[in-house]
Parts: sequence; structure tokens; C-alpha cells
Amino acid sequence: MDTVTRFTSKAEKYAKYRWGYAAEAIQTILSVAHISAASVVADIGSGTGILTGQFVDKVQRVYAVEPNPEMRRYAEKALARYPSFCSIDGLSDATTLPDRSVDLITVGQALHWFVPETTKREFLRILKPGGWLAVLWKEGTDQTMEEAMRPLFTEQYGWNTSGTKQQPDKPTEFYYGGQDYLRMSYPQIIQEPWEAFFGALCSRAFAPDEDNPLYADFEKAVQSVFSRFSTGGLITVKNATELCLGQIGGV
Repeated sequence: MDTVTRFTSKAEKYAKYRWGYAAEAIQTILSVAHISAASVVADIGSGTGILTGQFVDKVQRVYAVEPNPEMRRYAEKALARYPSFCSIDGLSDATTLPDRSVDLITVGQALHWFVPETTKREFLRILKPGGWLAVLWKEGTDQTMEEAMRPLFTEQYGWNTSGTKQQPDKPTEFYYGGQDYLRMSYPQIIQEPWEAFFGALCSRAFAPDEDNPLYADFEKAVQSVFSRFSTGGLITVKNATELCLGQIGGV
């Protein structure tokens, strides 16, 4: 199973249960990169449109570039009503977009799936001179809960890392080529019922699907953690939107 098809069975849960990014992070991007109603954005690895959706009412055009058809379908269902939205079947290093066509590239929770060298060349190709790159991801900030969950992300509970590998690690700064860039963190706290908490976990790339014989074991183990940390049927989840923002240095 490759990095594209791995998310086919996750698309529904991804669209329904994944969190959005902190509004303050989006505002930082708009302000620092001088993004306006006339700007063009390319959201690369756009998935079900979670990050795309935070720009469609703010700019002239948002290209949502996503290779998985199920993920694209959910984005199109949610965002097709916006005139700025354009769904693209493409890869991070083969976007199909014209040369020097975008003011801002955004990447939400996807950079680790990209081939770094060819992706950076593609980013440089499609960015206008002086264009910007914003990389966002979510990180858990409750260490006690993170430690309680870590043993569940194993083969014992159906966690499947076989048949695919993320691309060789390159630090985020690789894309900025030694140029100055901004890095900021925006804390978030959300209270979730069981369905949303478990659904978000099941949307992860390596999580077991319902047809996995270990799915019931995984669900039971997660339920134990939920019971430990929840109050009145709600669990408080602490995390942060991490943002790197800058201009791309040369290859």
C-alpha cells in the first residue's frame, strides 16, 4: 500500500473528526506573507480540505492538490460552493500547476510524505518570485496522555506500518534553504466525546480499520485511556498548531 492509497479507507473519518488549525496561525500567515483577496494559494497534500477551507473565503484562488480520489471527493463536497476553490489531482512534486503561478504554498500535516528534493524543485517552479511556504502540523502537548497512548500505536493493536514508508527525513528548514523563517506554536484545547476522540485516532495513516482482526482490541485499549482521562463523557485534548513560515531558498 503506497502513500496515496493508504488514506482511501481513512477519508470519511479524516473529514469528520480531524481538527482544524488554529485561527491565529492562519492570521499570522495572512499578515506576514501579505496574502490578500487577490492572492493565489496552493495547498499541497490537501486531503479532505481541512487547511484549504481556512483560505477559500480569503483569497482569489486556492488550488487543493491531492492525489487520493476519496480524500479529494470529501474536499470537493465541502468546498465546491466557493468560487476560489479548485481541486487538482496531483502530487507534491508533480502539481500540474503553471510556472510562477502562486503566491503561497501551504502544507498541512503532509510534508513527511513528500520526496524532499523533487518537491522543493516543484515548489520553486510554481511559486512567484518572493512567494512563501507555510508548513503546519499538530502536536500533542499533554505528555501524560501521550505516554498513555504510545503503547497502543503498535502491531499488537493492529497499527500497520508495513508496505509503505514515509520519505527520508529532511528537516523542515531544508525547504527554506538557510533563509530566515518564522516558527511559532499556537496552543489549542478541545473537549471531545468518545466518538470524536476515537474517530480522529482511526483517521491516522497506520491505524487499524474496522475489518482488521485487531480493531476490537485497539478500540478496547483506547476506551481504557478515554475512561482514565475523561470527565462527564468528555476528554480534554491539548495540542498545538505548529507553523513554519518563510520564503524558499534555492535548490
